[in-house]
Amino acid sequence: MKNKILIGVISAIVIIALIGVIVFSIQGQKNNENVLVLGMDDSFPPMGFRNENNELVGFDIDLATEVCNKLGMTLEIQTISWAAKEQELDSGNIDCIWNGFGYTEERNEAMTLSDVYVKDKSIFFVKNDSEYSSQEDLKGKKIGVQSGSVQERRLSEDEFGNEIGEMIAYTDYLTALMDLEAGNIDAVYMGAISGNYIVKTQNKDFKTFESVGIGDEGKGMVIAFKKGNTELKDKVEKAIAELKEEGKVKEIAEKWFGEDLTV
Repeated sequence: MKNKILIGVISAIVIIALIGVIVFSIQGQKNNENVLVLGMDDSFPPMGFRNENNELVGFDIDLATEVCNKLGMTLEIQTISWAAKEQELDSGNIDCIWNGFGYTEERNEAMTLSDVYVKDKSIFFVKNDSEYSSQEDLKGKKIGVQSGSVQERRLSEDEFGNEIGEMIAYTDYLTALMDLEAGNIDAVYMGAISGNYIVKTQNKDFKTFESVGIGDEGKGMVIAFKKGNTELKDKVEKAIAELKEEGKVKEIAEKWFGEDLTV
């Protein structure tokens, strides 16, 4: 009987020890400084998206891969809900938000942001056969945006946002553009780089016109790190600067944009 109790105690100790090793191993992987966990929306072409083979590809992924190669780090890509991106960063589930992330003063206060590395602007997409040709024509109309996007914030805060009929938030811009194509909304307000890429690669019958006076378009795309994590930000920025000098950034930009839109 005593032997059975002893064996049971030893077995329990072994199980507890194994659990501890597993937990420690998981924590070690999560805190490994040689791993960069990149948080992204997997439906934002050409910055980061899934191709026809369900592979995660895009400009930001190619650039992050080269940065990690230069830093001797392993890139780990984690898809996230774009509406919950700030919480993912704050909780430590990801090390950075790197996926066409637009600069705003509000984001700069809440996170540690890199220098702008790509210039973009927000424009309206409408059906080619529509009667709309300017922002003024969209008063009283339904306009689609992505939930949690710079465009959603700008439209909700701007005076023009009070003059439209309804702002509809989508989980991603691909869905918004599909709804536009189906005639369920009148326009989509989004970044020019992503919108033009979708129109070109999917042969969509849309036309565009620029927004007027909606928010600050003076910045561009940045990489976001947890507030105070300047060490990682500086390492990534230094690597990007070196890659730019080597011509690698230009090469990646021309592959995805057809021209060098990097800053």
